[in-house]
Amino acid sequence: MDQEVKNQIKFAIEELYANNQSKLKQICNKEMMRFGGISLKDYDCFYSRAGLEISIAIEHELYDPTRGKTPLDFFASIIRRSIWKEMTDRNRGKRQNFVEIEEIDKEGRIIKKKQFIPTISIDMPIGEDGMTIKDTLQSDFDVGEELIKDYSVTEIKSKLKLSDKEYVDNFNAMKSFKNISLLCSNENQTNFMEDEKMSTTTQTMENCKTDRISIASIVKKIDRHTIRFDHPLQRESDQWSPSMKGNLVSDILQGNKLHPLIFAEQIINGVPIIWDLDGKQRCTNAYSYSKNGYKVSKNIRRWLIKYQTTEKDENGNDILDENGFPIAVNAEFDIRGKKFSDLPEELRDRFLDYSFNYDQYLNCSEEDIGYHIERYNDGKTMTSPQKGIMKLGTEYAELVKSISNMPFFKDMGGYKVSEFKNGAINRVVVESIMTSNYLDKWNKFDDMCKYIKENSDVSIFDDFEDMVERLEKVVTDDVSDMFNSKDSFLWFGMFARFVKAESDDQRGWFRPGAGIEK
Repeated sequence: MDQEVKNQIKFAIEELYANNQSKLKQICNKEMMRFGGISLKDYDCFYSRAGLEISIAIEHELYDPTRGKTPLDFFASIIRRSIWKEMTDRNRGKRQNFVEIEEIDKEGRIIKKKQFIPTISIDMPIGEDGMTIKDTLQSDFDVGEELIKDYSVTEIKSKLKLSDKEYVDNFNAMKSFKNISLLCSNENQTNFMEDEKMSTTTQTMENCKTDRISIASIVKKIDRHTIRFDHPLQRESDQWSPSMKGNLVSDILQGNKLHPLIFAEQIINGVPIIWDLDGKQRCTNAYSYSKNGYKVSKNIRRWLIKYQTTEKDENGNDILDENGFPIAVNAEFDIRGKKFSDLPEELRDRFLDYSFNYDQYLNCSEEDIGYHIERYNDGKTMTSPQKGIMKLGTEYAELVKSISNMPFFKDMGGYKVSEFKNGAINRVVVESIMTSNYLDKWNKFDDMCKYIKENSDVSIFDDFEDMVERLEKVVTDDVSDMFNSKDSFLWFGMFARFVKAESDDQRGWFRPGAGIEK
């Protein structure tokens, strides 16, 4: 690397870290808004991750000036990717401390490996009086002071440099199950009943066990990240219509029997993780409702719910009989248009007390989980992309979904919001990777996913991700709508050939009025 390039890198780093890292934090904050639900106390973890990734890139001289990016643009992409990596690590239960150790492989080479150190919770008791590690920590940070800050919409858009469209898109995204669960995972859980016991590691030879689990326990486990609904091979949450979600709430409040849930236990880095294989929509929608995530639709089958309460006087106090006992009375409540907090206390308790039957497969491998997910989704209404993505395998499915969440697809192309839920954007990524690298192997979607799993490698995904970032800088409003769920694979495939020919990114076909016609 020549001195001029080193100087450019130095100036870019100085710009990122000037004024208390304001530029670096600005890039991080904007990217974190795409996920939503990240608490203020976690911001420093994401800033540190960005700094670490930048240091690695500098140490290994990863910046290549011939690829058409300035050093600042290169580090911006590193920062954005660091946010995705941090979120992925958190979502996959890998947020553990580690040390690097050196080992000698079979060929006599020294290789570095991560040795994970068990994580110790700050809620761990350290004395017989109930004191925890958290009780011994001191901090000047005032959560209350942060929470009472009231920012207007204009101030939010100004501070985060968001357009009107970006603000609306991010606001709507924050209401999804994924982001509600992230937001609520740090809340105080004392309002819920004591956590029910669920199997973690097993000492038996059983392959599967059957038990029951309440909604209150599901809520607590989601908040504590010990039960997961985001396996890369699973389809997205928020698949149900408002009436389907409302009928679920109605059935639960009536105590109607529902199909059993299916779970699988997998040991990751020595930590038992419980994956949901079947019943994701039931669990996530019950969870979202308990967090006031939506109102019950008016188009449901049964909306008048009967329950028993105690007779009250005009001041809301219980009326007692001559022996001092409360008097029970029958009541009815119309749940249409009601959030969880609008329900009477008796119905809120009934909702959280409701228990699902569940079957849990024990000590599963990645192959076992993929097998069970596909098996339990046989005969169910799934889109072609949702079925095909399971053929990619866990690693490549996760990479595809990571690319699908890039700003280009959410902010620039002519893609519909529904296409992020039904798997169409994942299909776009797979098809585009095929036209960019394996055009002669084009086939049915399932077969292409199988081919990528068997013949591709991570570098192919990295190159495609880099190409998408380059497109973000040259695609104009005049042509961005050409990138839709139907035609994107054509334009990505063509741009890949421009890149391989070492052509300038802004050649004629990307300039308005020149080159390719729509």
